Amino acid sequence: MKTMNTGPRVWPCLALSLGLLGAVCSASPAQAKASSQPPACDIATAQQLVSGATITAAAMQHTTDGVTAYCRVDGYVATQGPGPNANRVNFMVSLPEGFKGRYYYIGLGGAAGYVPSPPDTLLSQGFAVAGSDAGTQTFVLDWTFAIDRTKAFDYAQRGVHVSSVATQELTRGYYQLKSSQLKNKSKKLYRYIDGCSGGGRMGNVEAIVHPGDYDGTILGAPGINTGNVLLFGKVAQFLIQHPEAWISPAQFVQLEQAIVASLDRADGAEDGVVSRVINAGIDPAALGIFTEPQLQTLQMIREGIDLGGVKYPGFPLANPIGWSSFLIGNTPPPWSMNPADLDFPPAGFMVFDSQSRGLFGLTYNFVEAMDFNSAADVSHWAQTYEDVFIESGTADPADLLGYLKGGGKIVMWHGIADNAISVNDSIRYYNQLAQARGGLARTQQSARLFLAPGVLHCAGGIGPQDTPTQALDAIVRWVEKGVAPQSLVANRAPSATLPARSFRLCPYPQRALFKGGLENPKGLDVNDAANWRCALPHHH
Repeated sequence: MKTMNTGPRVWPCLALSLGLLGAVCSASPAQAKASSQPPACDIATAQQLVSGATITAAAMQHTTDGVTAYCRVDGYVATQGPGPNANRVNFMVSLPEGFKGRYYYIGLGGAAGYVPSPPDTLLSQGFAVAGSDAGTQTFVLDWTFAIDRTKAFDYAQRGVHVSSVATQELTRGYYQLKSSQLKNKSKKLYRYIDGCSGGGRMGNVEAIVHPGDYDGTILGAPGINTGNVLLFGKVAQFLIQHPEAWISPAQFVQLEQAIVASLDRADGAEDGVVSRVINAGIDPAALGIFTEPQLQTLQMIREGIDLGGVKYPGFPLANPIGWSSFLIGNTPPPWSMNPADLDFPPAGFMVFDSQSRGLFGLTYNFVEAMDFNSAADVSHWAQTYEDVFIESGTADPADLLGYLKGGGKIVMWHGIADNAISVNDSIRYYNQLAQARGGLARTQQSARLFLAPGVLHCAGGIGPQDTPTQALDAIVRWVEKGVAPQSLVANRAPSATLPARSFRLCPYPQRALFKGGLENPKGLDVNDAANWRCALPHHH
C-alpha cells in the first residue's frame, strides 16, 4: 500500500459533500426588531459586551450585493483540559442591520477546523449568524488533532457550547436584549443551530449536553453512531486485503438501474427516484454482474456493524452510485493521497484512518492492527472513541428528552441515497426516540424526521438540493408560531439531464405518494410537489 499523508489540503467538492458549508437558508419574517440603535462596531466596544472571550477583530462589512451592512466580530474562547495543553476555540458572529431577533449557528461537518463565513442570504433576512472552528485548526478530513485530548474535547462538545454562549452574549449585548427568556417579543432572541453530517452531530450534542443553548435544532444526516466510522474502516481494510472485491463505478450504474426498475413504481410514479428504504426482493447476485468477493463487499455494506449491543444498520440499496466516492473508491486499491496519482482513496478510508491515528497514535496503521472480526477489537476502538470524544460518540436518543420537554424543537432530515451515513441509522434513532418519548404522536409534537429521496450525503444526487433551506423555514415557524411542519417542499434545479422538480418530503413514517398513480389518467405533472400527498405505508 502506498504511503498516505493526510496533511492539510483543500478538497472543496468533498467539503461540500460533508455539509461543511453552512446552509444558505431563507426564513419567514420575525415579529419585530430590537428597538434601540446598536453600539459601535469596534474591538473595544465588543469586548465590553462579552465575558469569558477575547475579541480580536470587529468591523462593519456588507453582503456581496452591498445591500446589507453588518458588524462582524471575531474572537476566541480559551480552554483547558482534559489534556495538558491549553487551546483556543475561534469564533465569529455577524450582526446585521435589520436584525429580526433570530440567531443562527453554522454547524460544520467533517473535522470542522475553520471559522465559517456568514451566508449573505441569512444576513439579508435579519439573522445574526455565528460559527466556530470547534477548537480544531485542521484539514477537513483530518482528526489527528485528537492526539491533543484538549482539542478532542473541544471538538466533541465544548467548542460549540462556549462559542455559542459567547456569540449569543455578543448578540444580546449588541442589540440590547437583556435575556432570552423575556416574553416581550421585541426583546426575544430565537436561537437556531443547523448542520449536516458532523454539523448534525454538533446540534445533537448541544441538545443533549447543553439543552438550554438553543430553541430549534436542525439535524441533517447526523453522525451520531460510532459504528458508522467503524464500517468505513472495515470496508476499506477488506478491499485493501482483497482488491478483487472492489466494485467498479460502471457496475454500480448497472445495479442502480436494476434497483430503479424494481422499486421506482412503489410511490405511484415512474420518475427514476427510489423513495423506499426497504429493499425487499432485491438480490444483487441474481444480476449476474458481481463476483463472489464483490458480493461479500455489498453484503458488508448492507449488513452494517455490531458494536456489542448497539447496531449500526447497513445502507439500503437506493441510488448506490454514490458508494464509489465514499465507501469503495473510484479506483481499486492500492490508493494514494497524491492527487497526481489519480487513485485517491474513498473518503471513508481517510475518516477512519485519521480518527484511528488521533486515538491511538500518529503511526497507528489500522489496516495491519485492526481485526474487524474480533468483537474485542471493535469494542476497544469504539470505547476509546467514546473516552476521547466525550459525549460525541454513539448517542442515546433518550438523552434528548430534557431538551424536548424544555420546549426545544428538532427537525431531522436525511437523504435516502446517502452514501456516507446510512439513512437507516437516522430511522433507528428516531424510532428509539419515539419509544423513549412515549409514542410517535407525542414525539412529533417536538421532533420530526424527513427523508429526502435521491439525495446523497448532505447534498448531491438526483433529489432535492435545498432541504436545509426548507428545514430552517419550517423550524422557525414551529419555534416562533407553534406550527409543526406537515411536510417540506424541497426543490431541484434543472440540469442538462434532469428537469426542475419540487419534492414533497413527509414526516416519518409517512411517505409521499403520487396522486396521479401509475396510469396517471389526468396527466398530472410528477415534477410538481402539489401532485404528491403524504400517507402512511401499508404496514403502519
